[in-house]
Amino acid sequence: MTPRADHSECEHAIDAGAYLLRALPDADHAGFSTHLRTCRACRHEVEQLQIVVDTLPIAAPQLVPPTELKDRIMRVVSAEAQLLRAAGPEADRVPAQVKPRRSRWAAGLWLRPIAAGGLASVLIALGVAGGVFMSSDGTSTPPTRSLAADVTAAGSQAIVSLQDGRAALHVTNLPSAPAGKVYQVWIQRPGADPEPTRTLFNVRKSDGSAVVRIEERVRKGERILVTDEPDGGSLTPTGQTVIDASLT
Repeated sequence: MTPRADHSECEHAIDAGAYLLRALPDADHAGFSTHLRTCRACRHEVEQLQIVVDTLPIAAPQLVPPTELKDRIMRVVSAEAQLLRAAGPEADRVPAQVKPRRSRWAAGLWLRPIAAGGLASVLIALGVAGGVFMSSDGTSTPPTRSLAADVTAAGSQAIVSLQDGRAALHVTNLPSAPAGKVYQVWIQRPGADPEPTRTLFNVRKSDGSAVVRIEERVRKGERILVTDEPDGGSLTPTGQTVIDASLT
């Protein structure tokens, strides 16, 4: 894979989505990783799509499946297993003369016509499916809501997921807290000053991401705030507000 001299456009950028979802064959995945070291256009494409990969599965609501879903799936699995046993040990093996090979073009074809928006749709579908199987024990699970928060840092994103009075904060591309400081979460109730929580955090240096679970219960009409505070936290906000989420 040879990078083009013009970094404003690269023919390999169409592989960025498949690369992030590990849909490329192993050799092409390794080749694209090497290519990223020298191609600014492809690095930019990967960075933009990584935001979608990180945030949309979080935003997908959890669904409560029908109670008979697990039984129906297991009946299908059992029937297929019986067919394989009846056909013998060679039933599910590829004949020796057949050498299936999926080309790099074919591996990435379903991703190539779509940019971040199309990839978002795919990931939402995966996230919803994940929610179904996470709740496949048949128990009734309160729905999860996701709200976008205001973030002061350019290029950063924050989403608050809410379920039955519990909240979690999911951030991406957030700069690390200043030296000697940490991010602190606050809850502000209507007409009151922000109250400190027990939640202090920082982000991964590699991508500015974090998943932060807030222990205190929250209610509609409140706000979740994040400020940068001295190590150990503060009793009242003293630093800059970097995240502000209204719980509507």
